[in-house]
Amino acid sequence: MNAYILGIDMGGTKSAAIVGSMTGEIITRVSGVTPAQEGSDAIVPFLINLGRQAKAQARVELTGIGISAGAPAEARRGLVFEAPNLPGWPPDGIPLATIFAEAFGIPAALENDADATALAEWHFGAGQGTKTMAFLTVGTGIGAGLILDGKLHRGATGAGGEIGHIAVEPEGRRCKCGLTGCLEAYSSGPSLTRIAIENGFTGEATGPAVVAAARAGDTAALAALETAGTMLGRGLATLCMLLNPERIVLGTLAVHAADLLMPPLQREITARTWSRLRENLQIVPAALGDRAQDLAALCVYLQRFPPQENAGTETFGM
Repeated sequence: MNAYILGIDMGGTKSAAIVGSMTGEIITRVSGVTPAQEGSDAIVPFLINLGRQAKAQARVELTGIGISAGAPAEARRGLVFEAPNLPGWPPDGIPLATIFAEAFGIPAALENDADATALAEWHFGAGQGTKTMAFLTVGTGIGAGLILDGKLHRGATGAGGEIGHIAVEPEGRRCKCGLTGCLEAYSSGPSLTRIAIENGFTGEATGPAVVAAARAGDTAALAALETAGTMLGRGLATLCMLLNPERIVLGTLAVHAADLLMPPLQREITARTWSRLRENLQIVPAALGDRAQDLAALCVYLQRFPPQENAGTETFGM
């Protein structure tokens, strides 16, 4: 008999609740606009209501809950903290996993969305079959999730894998995080657009517009993508020297503009890593597309409570 999981995808703009199987089959999905500016007092009941709607539509018995949180999170205690696009949370965070476990009477597990999406690509997407994999979101920001020796790496305080804030240009651009020269300040979607405009780009101020213009030969857009690819390559070279991954999975911008980003990226990795680290390295686009966030929420639960284990002993994982 198949077991079903309630997945919660908490985003700064939209959130969703899905019910799916352990094999990745989604049987129902409910979404809504996150009341982001109203703080946790509004967001938590909003998410619980989405979950109840999804459960009612699915009409199946639920085994557990996986929560993918688009905010800083501490997975071990199931806590979510304030983010720039989710203000109004207590300084000590909200124990969202425990709240969901108590509301639904079943175990719940939580991860930040980058780690959760890494799990999804590893279980169901471009990372399948690997033991050591890195996943990077290359979109509004650059988040990352690391799978090391078949396990999600969180770090001592849950902040492991912040590849987007590796310094690729120590005296370079100021990043929104407050540091200087971060990868995110050069290779995220908004940074790509900002650099293109500084170069003289006059088109629509969006990442897709910059990519389209580059393909049409716009020199300012091409230069911005050259910069983005070069800096992404520098960051990945550091990652390779530290972790020696067998596969790096790149999302969002790298999926839609691989032809423009990969040449400077590969050039930097070749120049800045040992050849034996590159022999078995694959750099590939993410494979799950629009399914990623739904499957990410399922995979949070699957990682914490594998099917062969007794899932009834904890409400949030170790």
